[in-house]
Parts: sequence; structure tokens; C-alpha cells
Amino acid sequence: NPTAGKGSALKKLPIIKQLKYLAESSDRMLKGESDDRINVLLIGMGGKYHEGGYLADTIMLASLEPTTKKVALVSVPRDLAVPVEGKDWQKINSINAYAEMAEAGSGSLATSQALSDILETPIDYYIRVDFEGFVNIIDEIDGIDVLVENTLDDYSYPVAGREEAEDYESRFEHLHVEKGLQTMDGNLALKFARSRHGINGEGSDFARAKRQQLVIEAVKTKALSKKNLFNPKVIAGIIGEFNEHIDTNLKIWEMIKLWDIFKDTNRTNITNKVLDNSVNGLLKDGRNESGQYV
Repeated sequence: NPTAGKGSALKKLPIIKQLKYLAESSDRMLKGESDDRINVLLIGMGGKYHEGGYLADTIMLASLEPTTKKVALVSVPRDLAVPVEGKDWQKINSINAYAEMAEAGSGSLATSQALSDILETPIDYYIRVDFEGFVNIIDEIDGIDVLVENTLDDYSYPVAGREEAEDYESRFEHLHVEKGLQTMDGNLALKFARSRHGINGEGSDFARAKRQQLVIEAVKTKALSKKNLFNPKVIAGIIGEFNEHIDTNLKIWEMIKLWDIFKDTNRTNITNKVLDNSVNGLLKDGRNESGQYV
């Protein structure tokens, strides 16, 4: 612990100097750094205020290469069937929920271990955020700029709080996001990332995964900009989300060191992949014994 014995003195420093102190105090290696491969699992879920809130809505592996500053984002479909101990084959998005029912706070680790077994690669860290935390973080950094690749029109996007409305049509709204560079607040970014019924090829989980990667890249770019990185109010706001909405095994010094290594990574050094059922894809789809799509 680089701050051992200096806790009271550290607390008296402004937050920016605290972070700087922790960064400069740490000469330890990140997990995977010695092998030049750091894997971080990103998990999105609805949260306790949503029906089925502990089912993983987004599963994405960020694979980082420190020496080249290159990043690969690999999206894993929620419907991927995987073996679960004592439960035969289940959709991978259910592992987080099963683990949370057995022991609160264990879902992120359980999901990362399952995916590590499937991909036969170590997963060093995980970050899990619920919808409210996702929206709040984007609003804290004053929105994001997303380069929308295809115009999104979803005529069946569910309206929060209207799930059981007697007027069936009022349960849904038309979500329209035009192709091109779009500025999004937290709510629009969440809708863009979650939409499942878009037309013109945007209705599949695989298209959805591509949009989620665009959002993750945009958050990274905006959050690490000088305007936000050195704004104590923004940093304090994001840290505040950790208590309620974020679960991670990253320590503060590890977060800072990751930022220091990859802060200058631009889009040309980011590879985007989606595990899918295309002609050259690694997956094929079908139904399991219960008739569920997998």
C-alpha cells in the first residue's frame, strides 16, 4: 500500500493531487502486464430497480496490449450458451443473476470466470455498471459524441414505467438517431446502446453490440479529455457512482496506471470485434431444450 501510514495527510490533499500522488507512488505491475496482455471484462446490467435487473445486458471484453497501446473490444452475445455448474447449459447473461442470488456481489467475478473458461484466456479485471450509473457518468462528463454508422429507427423502444400501461401503444416510443456525429446525453446513449428492434439491419444483438462499442469508445474519449480529467467536480461525481452503481476489482492505483498507459490510444489503435453467427462468424444459432433462442 503506497499510502500506508500517510492516510491522514493524503486526505488533506485536493483530489487531483491525491490521484497524482497515488500514480507516482505506484511502481507495481498490473495483472497481465508482464505478459503484455491485460484483459478487462465490461458488464452492463439493469440494476435492482429493473425487472430481471441482474441479467447481464452487455458483456464486452477489453483486451489491452501495454507495449503498443493497442486495444481490442470483443462483444459477447447475451444469448451465448455456456455450461454452468449444476445447471447444464445456460445463457451467459444469466450467470451474473444466478451468482447474485447465491451471494450478493459475486456476479461479476462469476461471469468473468465463466468467460475466461470459454475463451481459454485469463480475465484479470472486471467492471460492472448498472443503467443508472451509466446514465449518470455520461451526464457527469457533459455527454458524449458518437459517430453513428447507420441511422437507427426503432419503433418499439420500451418507455420506462409504461411496461404495463393499458394503452398498449403508449408502452413504446419511436427512437430515431441519425447517421453521423451525434451528441448524446446519458439517456439517449443508453437507448442507443440498448435498442433491440431497429430496422435496416439494426435489430440484431450483433448490431446492438457494435453500437455499444461505439458508445464505450466515445465515453473513453470524453472522460479522458483534459476538460474532464482535471475537473475535480467531474472526478468526484464519477467516484460517487462507485458506491451505488459500479462493481469492480480494480484498485485505485490500478485504474490510474491503466489510464496512464492507454490515455493516448486513439481509434486507429482500437480493434472492434463481435462474436456472431455470420458466414465467417464463430457462432451458430438455434434453440435449446427449453425452446429458448441461443
